[in-house]
Amino acid sequence: MFLHEFDTTLTYFVTSLPAWSEPFFVCITTLGSPSATISIGALMVAIGYFYRRSMVCVSGTLIWIALLLSSIIKLIVDRTRPVTDYAVQLQSSSFPSGHTVGATVAYGLLAYFAWQLPHPWRYVVSTLLVCTGILVGVSRIYLGAHFPSDVMAGWLLGAVVLFFGILAIRSRI
Repeated sequence: MFLHEFDTTLTYFVTSLPAWSEPFFVCITTLGSPSATISIGALMVAIGYFYRRSMVCVSGTLIWIALLLSSIIKLIVDRTRPVTDYAVQLQSSSFPSGHTVGATVAYGLLAYFAWQLPHPWRYVVSTLLVCTGILVGVSRIYLGAHFPSDVMAGWLLGAVVLFFGILAIRSRI
């Protein structure tokens, strides 16, 4: 009962944003698509390999692992998507939001590495990257692809993978 009320209330709030914001959210959701986040992971692996930075390679694979975990959880939970025009075209289950998981890990890792930039760029770039991960989740609710609880689970799973990934990077497994 609580989850339904939570999802309904938050969905109403997010979807009441102005209609002119739809192109923005369509663009943002594309940044969290599996093809985008898998590509970011591949680019990180390639850069890490080329520059002999094993931790950058590990970071790229973390994105793939997070997406795999998300897919496995989707198969286990098998939650139906919201009944919207947008969600009708989607084939996978709703929980958790894979776009949100991938974006949280991919843009979170990029923000972590961007922190090496000189001041003030570290703040600007890292903030933009973190905001991208957050906005991907909001876009999934706005477009009707997910319930807010799906997105929150995506942020949580992504944050857990990101946390342990950064721990591994810092300790140089």
